[in-house]
Amino acid sequence: MAEFYEMPSISPTMEVGTLIEWRVAEGQTFESSAVVAEVGTDKANMEAEIFDAGVMLKHLIGEGDEVPPGFPIAIWGQEAGEDVSALVTEFEKRKADLASGAAAPPPAEPEPTAPAPEATAPAAPAVVPSGTVDRDWEGRAIHEQFMDPPGDIRFGGTSATAPASTGRVAASPLARKVAADLGVSLPSVRGTGPGGRITRADVESAPRGGGTRRTQVARADQVVRNSPMRKTIARRLLQSHTDIPTFFLTATFDMQGFVELRKGLKAHRPDDKVSYNDILIKAVAAALEEHPWVNASWGETEVTQHGRVDVGVAVAIDGGLITPVVRNANHKSVFEIATEVRDLAGRARKMKLTPEEYTGGTFTISNLGMMGIEHFTAIINPPESAILAVGGINRVPVVTDAGIETGWRMKVTMTCDHRVIDGAVGAAFLQTLRAYVEHPALINL
Repeated sequence: MAEFYEMPSISPTMEVGTLIEWRVAEGQTFESSAVVAEVGTDKANMEAEIFDAGVMLKHLIGEGDEVPPGFPIAIWGQEAGEDVSALVTEFEKRKADLASGAAAPPPAEPEPTAPAPEATAPAAPAVVPSGTVDRDWEGRAIHEQFMDPPGDIRFGGTSATAPASTGRVAASPLARKVAADLGVSLPSVRGTGPGGRITRADVESAPRGGGTRRTQVARADQVVRNSPMRKTIARRLLQSHTDIPTFFLTATFDMQGFVELRKGLKAHRPDDKVSYNDILIKAVAAALEEHPWVNASWGETEVTQHGRVDVGVAVAIDGGLITPVVRNANHKSVFEIATEVRDLAGRARKMKLTPEEYTGGTFTISNLGMMGIEHFTAIINPPESAILAVGGINRVPVVTDAGIETGWRMKVTMTCDHRVIDGAVGAAFLQTLRAYVEHPALINL
């Protein structure tokens, strides 16, 4: 007997699913537990299975369509040629009800640790530069990131330089569009973006037509449909901002010990790529062990102090943010953390994380230091009670007993849920974290 195959609920924060691809065609038979479609959730693309053997009688939605969990997307049965007219009629009615909002199912209850982007951070690029912008002892700043740079762009030395010529101009898609509108030759434009990448501002300021500026061509508005990820980020941002009474604690850490530690790790274990953020995750995990009120979640009748220390790491991906979780970070070495973060961030970029890998954290770190940000505040990922916003490591003038010297400094700001964390409790946590950061030999690496 023919019946509906419904959009599965395969993510705890899923409000709608996008049909990415049908894996089983109409009229095709399939075995039990076959993958019939690929579905895009708010955080990842997942394979949708059917647990009985049968035949695909009719696709009800097309690739790219969005429907909520539990909504029919196909009709299947045991034999080809089964009558599906009644089900098609029912589907059309439910489709009309959904469009009018009459029968739309309620959204899924928010679950732990869906990513909450920073309140003041700029919109993330589709692929965030990474590796290292690791300036030497005469440099001004140290930048870290998890992902590979886009295209041919590489970073290093005391300044970012354009890549060796490969016959391809490094320019953003927007810069290419503006260049085409204004008649600017991209190879003649000097890029000021990361790695010499040409930006829109570079194109608009470039001479054209013999050095005279032509009238700029007005560009039409572009309407970008909100993805399930964008909708979830917006909903959880509003929930966190509205429901949680927050306050902020900012501290400046002496990073000399961090710089020397990582320099030593690179010299003695060059094959083990460890970033400053990896060491910071280990330091935060160690501090959380000593401060259970920070590693906690609010409930209407009780506060849960988590026995586990699961640290989320905010990672920018195409279209939004996601927070992969390093489980039991307090029991892992910094080398294990580094390997795990690279793996999680790489698969996050490909939308291949499972819900278990980006939910259930107990504390989150959001690091924008790699983008030249010195200080910012971040929004808490419910039901966590705190998030640490991390700025860049900069070399600045420092007053010492000997006079004015230079030293490495980094600013961090912790956003706290005041229902769980009082000011003194949050300050005590940052004191402990400062001890580990400024004296990393205390950490069991």
